[in-house]
Amino acid sequence: MTVEERTREEVDRRLERLEAEYGAFPVAEETVQNDPEFFESGVEMVEEGWIGDAGAFVTDDENRALLIRHESEPDQWGTPGGGHEPGETMAETARREVREETGIEADLTGIFRGRRKTAVHADDPERRFQMLTVWFEGEARATEIDIGDDEIAEARWFAESPDAVHDFLEDRIRVWDNET
Repeated sequence: MTVEERTREEVDRRLERLEAEYGAFPVAEETVQNDPEFFESGVEMVEEGWIGDAGAFVTDDENRALLIRHESEPDQWGTPGGGHEPGETMAETARREVREETGIEADLTGIFRGRRKTAVHADDPERRFQMLTVWFEGEARATEIDIGDDEIAEARWFAESPDAVHDFLEDRIRVWDNET
């Protein structure tokens, strides 16, 4: 079985389990071309059990949203999240990443978006693998922020939407703005 077949089956399996647990959610399809070195590093990660990443749009009892800015993209706000570790469910990844990046423990209540991404080897387009990104909805158990990741420039609770958010988050922010 090829790496593409294995990862497609794993992404399908995870999407089915997530839908059974959280209900239906939109899943975007994306294809990206990777330079050979980057592609090979992705294959190595897949062989070790990695399948993608996860994060969460977390709110508190006052319906404020927890958002972060990365050092690498300081002008845009996004959700806490990051790479899946072998053996984790996508929900475990999201909870761990929120905790590591902000110090906030969150209960996951739903999923607002998924993305199935196909990575294609730039020099050999027949070589591919799939990965999954899941953005959960979450509720904070407490609100004291403690940034625990050097890549995070800032983490903050917002009562109103910030000026600039990552593209994937724009629709979710609009819904949240209408709820506040």
